[in-house]
Amino acid sequence: MKKQLILGASVLFLGIFTACETPEAMYSGAQTHFAAKNYDAAVALYKKAAARGNADAQLMLGKCYDFGYGVKKDPVLAAQWYTKAAQAGNADAQINLASCYYSGAGVPASMEQAVLWYKKAAEQGNAVAYNNLGLHYLNGQGVEQNHSMAAEYFTMAAQMGDADGQYNLGKCYFMGLGVPQNVQQAQFWVRKAAAQGQQNAAMFMQDNNWQ
Repeated sequence: MKKQLILGASVLFLGIFTACETPEAMYSGAQTHFAAKNYDAAVALYKKAAARGNADAQLMLGKCYDFGYGVKKDPVLAAQWYTKAAQAGNADAQINLASCYYSGAGVPASMEQAVLWYKKAAEQGNAVAYNNLGLHYLNGQGVEQNHSMAAEYFTMAAQMGDADGQYNLGKCYFMGLGVPQNVQQAQFWVRKAAAQGQQNAAMFMQDNNWQ
């Protein structure tokens, strides 16, 4: 009987130990360390979880290399980890990878690749991706310039509460880009953006004497 009890306790302990070593548990522990600014400990756990395919850990490891949290800044490694997480379907990683391609940080600059990854994030309903796609269509970067498409993407971002999208949509209404010119609509969306602290929107209101 004692042997059975000892064996049962051992199996239980092993189960608890294994659960603590899951990628999800490692990532959770890393997040706790990161929040406490224990970056070395956070990176160590991010690496373990990332190596076992945890996309959230891969994203955060990319950020650590991007901004130098617990490691030396390395844009190439940042882009590599963003890529792994992006390919796994992580929308935030897809946005960060798109930004890498936009600026040429750690990867060759490519507006087409930037658009591709923004679109993947947009397919998941990401407001930041909607706004950034709007900018690409507005300026013809990586896609053929299309003001109507730009306004459409800005609208989706704005309706989700994205301050940059609200500001950009307001400007579209103000200038009649992709939508009929409408000062009232311009004021409506720019004010929403300014209320969220979007500095360009606040300056735009001042420049146009909007109260």
